[in-house]
Amino acid sequence: MTGRAVFLGLLLICVAADAEKEPGLMIKPSCYDMAEIPACPMNFAPVCGSDGNTYANECALCVQRQVTKMDIMIVKEGTC
Repeated sequence: MTGRAVFLGLLLICVAADAEKEPGLMIKPSCYDMAEIPACPMNFAPVCGSDGNTYANECALCVQRQVTKMDIMIVKEGTC
């Protein structure tokens, strides 16, 4: 009985840890205080934009939002 409870507990933890976000849920990027176009860091942390493009990082997405005046959101972390 105890073994079964431990197994079910571990299974529940694995399922909860592997759960993905709801489809269609987008994240607003942190583009605070961007009065002018900044120099973005060179780190590679790709994000998928709601325009279907992959950006090198969130800052690059923010620059594109500012240049195009489009409300591009983050669909997911990683490539599109």
